[in-house]
Amino acid sequence: MSNASPFMVFEEQAPYLDQDGLWKKILTELFEPFMLFFAPELSENIDWSKRVDSLEQELPGTFPVKKGKKYTDKIMKVHLKNGSEQWILIHIEVQSSKDNDFSERMYMYFSRIFNAYHRKIYAIAVFADDRKSFKPNTFTYNFYGTRLTYTYNTYKLLDQDENTLLLSENPFSLAVLAGIYMIKGKNNAVQRYQFKRRLLQLLLQGKENDYKRKEINALFYFIDFLLEIPLEMTSDLLRDITPLIDKEAILMNQAMNSEPSPTLKEFLDMKRVEWKREGNLEGKIEGKIEGKKEMARAMFKEDIPFALILRITGLSKEELENIVK
Repeated sequence: MSNASPFMVFEEQAPYLDQDGLWKKILTELFEPFMLFFAPELSENIDWSKRVDSLEQELPGTFPVKKGKKYTDKIMKVHLKNGSEQWILIHIEVQSSKDNDFSERMYMYFSRIFNAYHRKIYAIAVFADDRKSFKPNTFTYNFYGTRLTYTYNTYKLLDQDENTLLLSENPFSLAVLAGIYMIKGKNNAVQRYQFKRRLLQLLLQGKENDYKRKEINALFYFIDFLLEIPLEMTSDLLRDITPLIDKEAILMNQAMNSEPSPTLKEFLDMKRVEWKREGNLEGKIEGKIEGKKEMARAMFKEDIPFALILRITGLSKEELENIVK
């Protein structure tokens, strides 16, 4: 990093970050890689050719929210291959802080989901907090001979081996690494910058191998927002990853259903200026046909897809075809 001072490392307080919303978004978008990563045996028995439904919106009272608290819970409906069960439910919770009532809450959710659907349930809690000893996996109840024990699956980010995750071919391993790096660099912007650069480089370098565009889009958004850094560091980061991101960023932006993440937005702003400069638009009124054609020529030189140039410039198909000739 070119401009970051080694003496300006620690922040008094990290900026507010909606970790819950980010985890919920990526769980939904990369649900199949998530299941393959956390529950490989069950994932093998899921019929992924059939539709997967998110059901938590159907049970608004299932996940009560205490004042000042926000929970990351998902209920996913999946079908199995063997036909012994037409469909089952997956209950996922990501917990980013210590909660003494966590196990009881997991049991309450289980009982409410079971009462509503009477289906088999797989439950897992992913602990993304910074307390290494906090990883409850059992709720017990005992009152004068009335006993109950409920045990669920758990995964603690801080217990994981970084090298194993780096070697994993599952794209969700990068999300797990981002969660670990968020904890390690919670109050250290320079450290978050270094972690973020490393993960984005791994993601973009892997795009030509096994990563699908949907996975690249979801992971870039998740990593970029989770490992939040100051704006001046974003400029440094952009210089470091520009050779990798280039055309990929344009395609990512077109595929996203939400606003671009900070690094992606700055890159796109930079490219728009570059296209105008290369298209020799100085002194021209933006929007003139010739200016758009010059912009299109600059984009063709970078191998931007025809359909994308058509959409960005607003030129007709015939006009673009004449430029290519």
